[in-house]
Amino acid sequence: MNYGEIERQTFRTFLAFSGLLITVVLIFFNISSNFYRVSNITYINDTGLSKASIESIKGTSIWLVDDTYFDSFYVANPSVEKITITKELPNTLVIDVTISEKIAYIQDNRQSPPRAFVLHKNLYIDDVKTNKGLLSLKINNGPVREGFYEEIITFVLTLKKYSINISNVSMEFDGTSILVTHFNTNFDLGDPSDLARKASVVGYYLTEEVCDGEIRLVYSEEGNEIRAVSNCN
Repeated sequence: MNYGEIERQTFRTFLAFSGLLITVVLIFFNISSNFYRVSNITYINDTGLSKASIESIKGTSIWLVDDTYFDSFYVANPSVEKITITKELPNTLVIDVTISEKIAYIQDNRQSPPRAFVLHKNLYIDDVKTNKGLLSLKINNGPVREGFYEEIITFVLTLKKYSINISNVSMEFDGTSILVTHFNTNFDLGDPSDLARKASVVGYYLTEEVCDGEIRLVYSEEGNEIRAVSNCN
């Protein structure tokens, strides 16, 4: 390498180092500058939730705010499914809060007095007294095994894909099997497992092949298919 090439290589190295140094300085300036500190927080959905943990972010560099700053908010507001933040420079955060979908109204008759609550999609349980347009489930015996509520959630979400008024659907669990009722149609789902696939069968019969009577869901001999044994009037 000749002397001229060494000079050019040295100059390129100097420019790269200078550029990196300037970038670091600018980042440090932006982070430490009061001009880029959060002073305004606006909410797209004013949900009436506890916002103290979010308001405590004021004064923080807007460049540093990320999802880790909202852990306390999730703890204080368990019905929240997610938070989306938008940064409007230099000092404003726009907060969009998504509340977890309400899935089912559940009455647990295994205790006295019975406990009534709403099950949310994120498994949050909210004690309430009345059902407002949700599928209803009565637990008459138990215990319920691990994953029971997840199965109920998948059942409801699958059934919602069909043109059915979900508030007209009710379920009962006797500790062994689940019975689903929709007006004059009863479905014996058997064990509370694989409820997403079973919901597809229920949805089909309620929308495509209406049956006044009883339908029992059973597995094929191979165990890979769910079949319906119907007794329709």
